[in-house]
Amino acid sequence: MIGVADEATPTPGMGQGGEGTGTGRGQGSGSGDGAGSGPRFVRGPLQSELRALHPREAFRRRQGGSVQLDCRLGADGRLNRCRVASEAPQGMGFGQAALAAAQYFRFRPAVRDGRPIDGAEIRVGVEWP
Repeated sequence: MIGVADEATPTPGMGQGGEGTGTGRGQGSGSGDGAGSGPRFVRGPLQSELRALHPREAFRRRQGGSVQLDCRLGADGRLNRCRVASEAPQGMGFGQAALAAAQYFRFRPAVRDGRPIDGAEIRVGVEWP
């Protein structure tokens, strides 16, 4: 078996680790590859929020829909300047409803050199079952 000894040994050996003391300190700005990170999803619309935005006629027909939004992500993690990239089915009001749902999304914004990037482009999907 790996990582398990039948009986304890008095000295460190295979499967046992020792103790260490380590310290480290760094200064300076640094540079190189991997200086940033992309946005990370934090929150989307709740079911109750989507239900309230479900287009009335589609809801009456028990019709679902899906929308892709192209937006800008603010340094505060909120979506802005959204536009409908695709909508299905078309003409039922899901695009407009998705634009209203954009207010509920939250992200950790993309970061470059430790600072949030304002205005990063992002695509989000909104679906009504």
